[in-house]
Amino acid sequence: RLLSSLFSVFFSLQAQLKYLQCLSISGLVLAAETNEDEVIPSVQTLAVQSRCKHSPAEILRMERIILNKLQWDLYTETPMDFLNIFHAMVMSSWPHLPPRLPQRNPSLHVALLTKQLQHCMACHQLVQFKGSTLVLVIITLELERQTPGWFAVTTDLLKKAQVGS
Repeated sequence: RLLSSLFSVFFSLQAQLKYLQCLSISGLVLAAETNEDEVIPSVQTLAVQSRCKHSPAEILRMERIILNKLQWDLYTETPMDFLNIFHAMVMSSWPHLPPRLPQRNPSLHVALLTKQLQHCMACHQLVQFKGSTLVLVIITLELERQTPGWFAVTTDLLKKAQVGS
């Protein structure tokens, strides 16, 4: 899909053949950036290793052109981002909570919440909800289940997340 989109951009730009290599390297960078598991080298390194005649600045400029033409935004928040942020907010505001949690370790607690989030994301009925909403529900339910003073913690989190009760 990315390749066909790149060719679409290439032809819509009416680019000259001299930019084909720059477009290819930019496409490679974009493909690597969209795969969260990949560790990608710097644009400078890619330019040198591919023997690209274009500078890293030109490659990055081409990347921005491609993103604009395709109306893509690679930097949107994921549900996992919200999970980490909201969990950190709870733990920093309520430092006495970890001893009450079954894992007693914030990292293990995030791992448990991550599994719950993955189950929710795999459920087609829940796809209609925003990731931030799912994360708030998961954390709230977990707090209610594990913490005697859960209501105050939940109210504080919802206020900080700027969500009505």
